Formats: sequence, structure tokens, C-alpha cells
Amino acid sequence: MRRVLFALAALAVCLPAAHAAPTQETSLRFGVYPGNTFTFGKYAGLTGHNATDPYADAALDRMVELANGRPFDVHLYADWRRGAGADLDAAIDRIHQRGLRVNLALKYVPPAGRDGDTAGFAAWVSDVVATHPAVEVWQITNEANVKGSPDTDGGATDPLGALINGVEAAHAIKTAAQEVGFNWFYRLDPVEDQDFWSTLGTRGGNAFRDAVDFAGVDIYAGTYIPPATVDDEAEFRSALSYVRNEMMPLAGLGADVPIYVQEAGFPTLDPVVRTETRQASALAGYIRATEGLNVGLLQWFQLADAESTLGDGWGLLRADYSPKPAFAVMRDAP
Repeated sequence: MRRVLFALAALAVCLPAAHAAPTQETSLRFGVYPGNTFTFGKYAGLTGHNATDPYADAALDRMVELANGRPFDVHLYADWRRGAGADLDAAIDRIHQRGLRVNLALKYVPPAGRDGDTAGFAAWVSDVVATHPAVEVWQITNEANVKGSPDTDGGATDPLGALINGVEAAHAIKTAAQEVGFNWFYRLDPVEDQDFWSTLGTRGGNAFRDAVDFAGVDIYAGTYIPPATVDDEAEFRSALSYVRNEMMPLAGLGADVPIYVQEAGFPTLDPVVRTETRQASALAGYIRATEGLNVGLLQWFQLADAESTLGDGWGLLRADYSPKPAFAVMRDAP
């Protein structure tokens, strides 16, 4: 779920790692946010839509094609204010009926009068995890380092406290088959970046580190940070290396903790620079960039385009659910 962050684009001491080096790379898995929402310009009052339900057969059929017989994550979101209701349960059921996995983000969006109540958020997280034993992956909070957007958690009071308490609560109640982690938007500035990861280490300590199954990151190279690039693979690898080698050690998260790219995307916004061919090339570069960095997941934002005069373009599918070239890149990746 994106926001206009071009303004941000313009804009310690390492703790000992609590984990040993991995004996082998985590196998790379793929996933997608199933939406077809309008993103660019929505906060400026521009409009766009897609009448197809993200969990209709047309969407689910395409996600099964993308999975191509492999384990495949479908990235969903719920927030504390609205709760995890019947609509979410129905979506989870539909996804599982098709043999796909659920990767569910629990956002810290406080109800009225609960801003800063990180213990209350953790209690809600615990309840949702306990009542959804079939959900495979839990992302606790959403981009807690980003302020000023309704789509992110950084604007609430003490988002890092919510992240730490929520991860520990989810870990305490999860089943052995479930994974718990968080996500982080790459990147803001070096001071804020280091403060985020160092705080996870100092406030979270061993209890937090022991509760983390993956470190999630949202990377929009060539779109937000940096806003343009001539080498998609190199920029994506630079982002992953920054997380792996500079940020995660600040939290005491070692090389055995896989990185999950919870969001990545490249919109086809124009017929010259951001073409469908370039989108496919970018995705292929992102996949190559994960090699050697213990990246366990690459999820795309989003499945299909919205119908808009702006030409939204984030999808692996066009607004009519016909595939773009990038769809085949993910489908056929080893």
C-alpha cells in the first residue's frame, strides 16, 4: 500500500549478533499483494478503480498461475482500529482453498483513545494470531519508520514499542509452522535508519531477537528510493546489502535471519521510460540481486492495475487482468 514519498526521496554501535551464520541460503519464495487499487495521486484527489474483486476467481486464477506449483504468499493487511473481521476471514479461506499461503500484516493503527497503548496492541495481535492458526506468515506493524501517511504506522505514538511488543506477543502464541517478523521502508536518512534498528536491539534485547523469524523490508528502487535508476539489479542489491550488513547487525539480527522483501514494485507509468518491458527487466534484476544475501521472499506490489487516466501501472497484470511481461518473469523464475 503505497504513498507519495518523493519528498522523502529528496530529502552506534553494533550489538553482537545473536545468531550464527547460516549453513545455507533460504530458498527464495514469491508472493504478491492481490489488490488493484489506485495509488499515485490518490492523496491529491485523483481517482481510479478496478471493479474486479481481488479475491474473485479472475484474481485467484492468476495468482495460482504465478505460484506455478510452488509455495506462494498472498500479502494481506488488517489494522487494530478496524480489527480482523469476517471479510478478512473470507479472503483467507479463499486463498487457502487455492493452495496459496497467507502473509498477513497487522498494522498498528490505534483505535480512538488508544494511541501509544502498545500493550493493548500486543494483546490484539496475540488474539488475532491465536484465532488464525492457519495463517503462515505474520508481519507485525507496517513501515513503522515512516511518518505522515495513513498507510504506515510511523505517525502513531511509539511505533517501535508496538513493533517490539507485537512481535513478542505473536511469537508467544504462534504455532511451530508460523513465522513472525516485521517490515521496514528502505530508506529515510542514515540517522533515522540507525536509530530504528539500534532501538530494536536495545529496547527489544534477546527476547525480541529470539522472537524474530524474518526481517522484512519494502524496497522501491527506481520509484521512491532512489526515484530513478539505470541499473535496477545493482540498486536492489545495494538496498539488500544495506539491510543485511549495516542495519540488521544494529538489532543483533545475524546472517541466519532471512530477509523478506515484503513489498517491491515498479509501475508502468509511461510509454517511454516505465514501460512494461522495463518492468519485467527490473523484476528479473531484483530476483538476481537476492543471491547470496539469504533472502527468503520477494513479494510484488501489486497484482493488477487500477483503471485510471493517470495510468497507475503497479500490477503484474493490466486492469483487464491480462498479463504483462513481468508476470511471466515471476511465474517462470526458478
